[in-house]
Amino acid sequence: MVIQGISAFFGTAGFAILFYLPKKYLIHAGATGSLGWVIYLLVLQPNNDKVLANFAATLFVALTAHILARVYKTPVTMFLIPGVIPLVPGAGMYHIVQSIIDNSVEKTSYYFYQTLQMAGSIALGIFIMDTVFRIAKRSKNKKNPF
Repeated sequence: MVIQGISAFFGTAGFAILFYLPKKYLIHAGATGSLGWVIYLLVLQPNNDKVLANFAATLFVALTAHILARVYKTPVTMFLIPGVIPLVPGAGMYHIVQSIIDNSVEKTSYYFYQTLQMAGSIALGIFIMDTVFRIAKRSKNKKNPF
C-alpha cells in the first residue's frame, strides 16, 4: 500500500505538470492524489467494491481540493483534476476495447457497466462535495450580506 501511495503521488504530480500546475502546488496536488488512492485501497480491502471505494476516495479528493483552493485562493480544478487521475478507470476502458477485439459480448458488457459505474461514482462524488461547499457558502453569505 505504501508503494502504491508513493506511485500515486508521482503519477499525480506528473499529470499536474502536464496540466501546467504552478510548481508551488505540485506537492499539494500529488499528496491529494496519493491520499485519495490510499483511501481507495483502504475502502476496497474489506468488501472489494470498486465503485464504493472510488466514490469514497473521490469525496476525499474533492474535499481536499476545495479546502486547498480556499487556503491558497486558487481554482478548485487545480487540485481536483490531478487528484482524481489515479481513480480514473483506465484499466476498465482497456478491458472494454480488449473484449471488443476478442469479440466477447459478455465481457464487453461487464467491463462497460463496471467502468460506467466507476466513472459515475467519480462524477457523483465531485458533484456532492461541490454542492456541500456551495450550500455552505450560500448560508455564510446570508448571515453577512456585506
